[in-house]
Amino acid sequence: MSLPEVPKDPLSPGEWAERVTRLEPHGLDMLEAHVLAYATDADALSKLSPWKIAWGVAPLFLSVFASIGGFAALFGSPEHINRGWVEEPDMTAVPWASLCYGVAIVGVILLLVHWFLAGRRRYPGMLHCLGVTFVFGALGIPVAFGIAAEAGTGLGLMMLPTYVMMGLAAIVFVIIQFSPRPDPEPEKPPLTIDDLDDKAMRTLMRERRNAIKKLWLRGRLPDVDLKKLKQLQARPLGRLHIDDDAAEGCPPAGRARRTRAVKEATSANGDGL
Repeated sequence: MSLPEVPKDPLSPGEWAERVTRLEPHGLDMLEAHVLAYATDADALSKLSPWKIAWGVAPLFLSVFASIGGFAALFGSPEHINRGWVEEPDMTAVPWASLCYGVAIVGVILLLVHWFLAGRRRYPGMLHCLGVTFVFGALGIPVAFGIAAEAGTGLGLMMLPTYVMMGLAAIVFVIIQFSPRPDPEPEKPPLTIDDLDDKAMRTLMRERRNAIKKLWLRGRLPDVDLKKLKQLQARPLGRLHIDDDAAEGCPPAGRARRTRAVKEATSANGDGL
């Protein structure tokens, strides 16, 4: 049984399982086609070290979420205030907000370092993060002045980190905005199952298990109960849509059988997805 074709740049299996509608083809064969097309990305993801992941996330996390945290400390949560869980924000919130904005300064500096090491190009993701950081700093200033006015006192230099953060974010935004556009990434040849090592194979299988569960939770697999769900997740790669002895709970086949199954399932397409 051959697999259907997928777009040239398909969604990951997990994203597809989250977005596919009832009116679109959403059978197990379509899911398996997306899984096999994800082999190249699974190989790249399996080669990412924890350090690379942390370095990619830390600047974004520190700049954006610290800025949002500074505004949240000043503004408070109306829902929590109405329920009586917390009091209305007062001057004690200002130092906490200032601390959050100070952390955001570190995030902006790390973004600048990241931009420099990544080739000094105009990366839209960095621009968006800097924009969000600036906006939540700007939103926090009038709230802080309002709190100080209610307390009958001045802010002094307590909000200085906010101004520094906003100024630095604006400068870095301009630097990145006027940088050259990123060079188009060279198109990588698609990988087949034969090209994957054990770690990449585990990554691919984990992505497939999660995608199956998402489809099931969204009601896209109405005839599947919990036991059947486990059986589907255990089927060999390339045979998710084929009801054979794997459905009886047999463990996944070895690497050679998985490869042979994928070749059989995709032979009609001629490109191995």
